[in-house]
Amino acid sequence: MLSSSDLNFSSFFPWTLGRWPSIAVSSVTVVFLALLCFRFWAFTVKPWLRPDEPRELPYWIPYFGHALEFVNNGQSLTTRARIYFKNRREPFALTLGGEKLYFLTSPDDVQTFYKNTTSLKFESVVYDLGIMFGVSKQAMDRAYEKPESEAEDVVSRALGTRNSRLKCLADLNKEFWKMQLHPGEHYLELQDVFLEQIQHRLGFAGIPPTSVRAESAEEKTVSLLELLQRVLVEAALTAFFGAVLLESEPSIVQDFLDFDDENWKLWYKWPNADQMFAAKGRMAKAIERYLGLPNEQRSDASFIIKTFITSQRALDTSDEDLAKILCMLVFVMNTNTYKASFWALAFLLQDKDFVSQIKDETTNAFSDSGTLDSQYLAESCPRLSSLVNEVLRFCSASSSMRVTSTPTIINAKLIPANSRVMVPTHELHFNDAVFGSLTSQFLPDRFLGKDNLEKSPSFRPFGGGITHCPGRFIAAQEVKMVVAILLRNYDLDVIGETSVPELETKKPTTGIMGPKGEGDILLRLLRKGECM
Repeated sequence: MLSSSDLNFSSFFPWTLGRWPSIAVSSVTVVFLALLCFRFWAFTVKPWLRPDEPRELPYWIPYFGHALEFVNNGQSLTTRARIYFKNRREPFALTLGGEKLYFLTSPDDVQTFYKNTTSLKFESVVYDLGIMFGVSKQAMDRAYEKPESEAEDVVSRALGTRNSRLKCLADLNKEFWKMQLHPGEHYLELQDVFLEQIQHRLGFAGIPPTSVRAESAEEKTVSLLELLQRVLVEAALTAFFGAVLLESEPSIVQDFLDFDDENWKLWYKWPNADQMFAAKGRMAKAIERYLGLPNEQRSDASFIIKTFITSQRALDTSDEDLAKILCMLVFVMNTNTYKASFWALAFLLQDKDFVSQIKDETTNAFSDSGTLDSQYLAESCPRLSSLVNEVLRFCSASSSMRVTSTPTIINAKLIPANSRVMVPTHELHFNDAVFGSLTSQFLPDRFLGKDNLEKSPSFRPFGGGITHCPGRFIAAQEVKMVVAILLRNYDLDVIGETSVPELETKKPTTGIMGPKGEGDILLRLLRKGECM
C-alpha cells in the first residue's frame, strides 16, 4: 500500500520523472518569447504601420501596462515617457489597466486641447465624478436633461430667472459658478467673509487650539500645516455655507481632512479604502442634516450654495443626493488652498530678504486699524504675487482631462474616439524652454516683472478653456491674505528642522501636492503689539 508521501505527481505521470527543471525552463522560455513577440509587434511593427497614431511607452505585461507605476508616481512616469520620446513633446500614450490614455505636454498642443470644444468633451468627466461621490444615476441624469420649453423649465422658475437657450442644469451650474467666483458683486461678498474669518482665526486669541503645541502670554508655537488646515477649511465652510454648518457640525472639518488625505483612493477605485469612504459618508450626513434646517438658519449662506439647493430641489433631487453633490463642492473649495498656503510660507521663511520685501510691500495694504484692503493686496503686491505663482508652478500635480467624441487630430497625431486625453500640469511647469534652466528649484521671484510668464500657455495651475477653474481668483487671494496677515501680526521663527519638507510626489493628487509623510513646520508666533 502506498503512503501519502508516495502519491506525488510523478506517480501518475511517470514520464515527468526527473524532467521538472527542463519543463520549467521551457515554460519560462515560451512565456518570454511570447512577451518578446508582443513587445516587438506593439512597439516596433505597429507604430511603423500606423505612423499617424501617438507613440506608446513600451511595457512588458499586456493589459496592465504602466498602471502600478502610474499610481505609485504618475509624475515620474509621464516625465520618463517624455524623455523616452527624445523630449519632442509630441502626444504619447500610456496603457493603464487595459485603457490607453493619451498625454499632451507641448504648449501648442495644450492650447489646441483647451480650444477644442467640438470633439474634446468634459461632460462625461463631471458626470463620472458625481457617480464616484455616490450621487444617484437618476439625479445625475436629471441635471443633464434640457427643458423642452421655458414653461417646463422648473429650475428657472424656482430661481426667478430666464433660460431662453433652454440649457440643462449642468450647463447652468457653470454660469452660477462664474457669477459667484469671478470678480463682481457675489465675489466681493464672499471675499469679505473670507477676510473676516481668516483675520479672526489668525488673531492671537483666534488661533485654532488643535494646532497649538506650546503657548505663553505673548507667543504660541503651532503646527503650520494644522494651523492652515483649520483656519482655511473653517473659513471656507463659513463663507460658503454660513455660520450654522460649523456651529451644528463642528466635526465636519476633521471629516473633510480625513477624506482629503486619502481622496485619491476614490478616483482610482482603490480596494482598501474603508477609512476614506467612512469620512466621506460622515461629511455627507452632516450636510444632509444641514439641509434639514429651516431656511432662515441658512440665510447667510453664499449665492452658490443657495442656488444649488434651490435648483436641485426644483428637480426633486433628494437631500441625500444633494448632500453628496455639496460634498463635491466642499472638496473642490478646500483641497488646495491650505496646501498652497503651507508651501508659500515654508519656502518664504527660507529667504529672510524676501520676507522683509513682502512685509514692506504689504504694509500699505493695512489701514491703521488693521483692516486689510483686498484690492490692494491683489493688485499692488508683485512680490507676493510672484511667490504665489511660483508655489502654483512648483507644487501643482493636477491634470486636465477630456474625452474624444470623434477621432481627433492633435499635432498631426490621430487620437481615436472615446479616448481620454490628459494634460499633466507638472510637465508644462517644468519646461526649461519656458521657465528657464532652474525649473527644479523654487525661486520666489521667478514671476516678478514677467507678466508674459504668468500668461504663458505653459502655466496652467487652474486648467483652461471651458474648465478654467472659476475659483482661481479667490484661491490665490486666500493665500495672499494668510501670508500678509501672519507677517503683520507676528514675528515668525521656525523651530527645530528649518529645511522645507519634501513634496509628496508619489501620492496621486488632483491639485497641489502636500508634504511627504509627517512633513510639517513647527512655527513660533510672537505677537506684535497690534495683534489681538
